Amino acid sequence: MFKTVNTLLITFALSACTQKFNDVNATLDEAVFGADDVTLSPQEISELPYASSFVRINGGAKLFMVLAFAEPNPKTGVMQLKWLSSDKAMVVTEDGRIVKTLGLAQKNLTAITPITQLSLPSFASINQKQTIWSARYDWQTDNRYLFNYEATVTPVLRKTSQLKTAVWEKEVTEIVEVVSIPSLGASFTNQYWIDSDANVVKSHQYLGPDMGDIEMTILKPFAL
Repeated sequence: MFKTVNTLLITFALSACTQKFNDVNATLDEAVFGADDVTLSPQEISELPYASSFVRINGGAKLFMVLAFAEPNPKTGVMQLKWLSSDKAMVVTEDGRIVKTLGLAQKNLTAITPITQLSLPSFASINQKQTIWSARYDWQTDNRYLFNYEATVTPVLRKTSQLKTAVWEKEVTEIVEVVSIPSLGASFTNQYWIDSDANVVKSHQYLGPDMGDIEMTILKPFAL
């Protein structure tokens, strides 16, 4: 579904909290999306005035996604980042976790709702103490909605390593979260790499059991 026309014009209606732009109706017209991996030079990435990321969905081509909106979750106040592709598919993250997808083929994650606390635990807190937490998952497939599947999430702190992209190199710590859903008799494991400020700079996350995966690498981070 991501095999679209060679060049698309995406106009973003950006509020004051989305990015530090003077041009509220800034446009992006040079990102090319297709069957092959997107390749952008460090200069091209740096010169774009948007927070940006490389994303790979279900092992497909590497996509370039930009941050279209950033706004607080109305229930928790945690900032939600909404990343947009050329064909208007969207990946929504909170503190690096994918909490919602829109416009993906066949299956989408519609919500992750924490049970044991108000908001999803931050990776800064997990880096200090690996506490098991619970959440409810909701999904949408081609022909039905799946609601209120309770999951137990077990975080595990792993090794520190060096991670390098086209525009930065950092020391990162790997954290995995094992998500178990007893009612489905299934589990899956999400991986996150956090920098020294506990920001997620890379992740490999599953939408649910047998529901596809998303690899995401932040190139230019969001800044208020």
